[in-house]
Amino acid sequence: MRKHFAVLAAAAVAISVISVPVLADDLTVGFSQYASYNNWRVTNTDDINRALNEQGWKVIFSDANDDTAQQISDLEDMIAQQPDYLVIGPREKEGYENVLEEAKDAGIKVVLYDREAEGDFDVLIQGDYIMEGENVGKAVIDTFGEDAEINIVELTGTPGADVTAQRSEGFMNIVDQYDNYKILASQVGNFSRTESQTAMENLIQSYGDQIDVVYAHSDDNAIGAINAIVAAGLKPGEDIKVFGVDGTKDGLQAIVDGQMTATYLCNPFYGDAIVGLINDLEAGKTFDERVVLEGKLYTIDNAQESLDAGEGF
Repeated sequence: MRKHFAVLAAAAVAISVISVPVLADDLTVGFSQYASYNNWRVTNTDDINRALNEQGWKVIFSDANDDTAQQISDLEDMIAQQPDYLVIGPREKEGYENVLEEAKDAGIKVVLYDREAEGDFDVLIQGDYIMEGENVGKAVIDTFGEDAEINIVELTGTPGADVTAQRSEGFMNIVDQYDNYKILASQVGNFSRTESQTAMENLIQSYGDQIDVVYAHSDDNAIGAINAIVAAGLKPGEDIKVFGVDGTKDGLQAIVDGQMTATYLCNPFYGDAIVGLINDLEAGKTFDERVVLEGKLYTIDNAQESLDAGEGF
């Protein structure tokens, strides 16, 4: 199988440190986004489209509206147009093997980003999602101490996505070290405020005042949980502490407002890095490991200054 990666630690807040010299001005790039229903994904879509278009390349864009079958159909349509590259943000890990084989057979190079998919591709660039979960887990322990009796509920991301599995794995790597930290339940939030609010309402109905912590796989999950906590007549940040991942402006503001305890940056600004990787592939470079984007923990100690500095999205 043709799976190529590149190891590269990028800047925590901006990826523009990666140089993006133009090596070709006549490329056609198909950009397949799986969805654009939250702040992270909208920012990500806009940034990649910006970077590709700035090169003067022809860009074929599609948004699958959170539907794996639709994304595969979109990719098949793109392959029929014979682009030089496919840039794919896959919805989940399974199901892409055949369409990626079609791309390989057509001589199209594939850049996967944010999430891995089974099948053939040339390079993968993503965050270290296990590390993200571990850092949030450490933030929970730092907040309560090692000896406290703490009950946790988890709101997960997209079912079947590696980011979801790895954020859970990383978090459990930390909290499983303490018998007094218990996971009461885990429900799908699907990186959606609406779905997360409903899920949290169900969790409050089931567990009530037993819940001490919400571990949310995204800030949108976290804000959905906050909305449910408020609706239940409880105080987020006091009665239940909420921890997220993403580092959005809304997440940072929730920390400043005392409704959220911490969030960990998952950088959405992939555009310049993807252009750099395409240029490397054009130059004949091959890769054998993945690109890793670094993150940053936001708490009450740095949330306001980070907002003032223009961080968040």
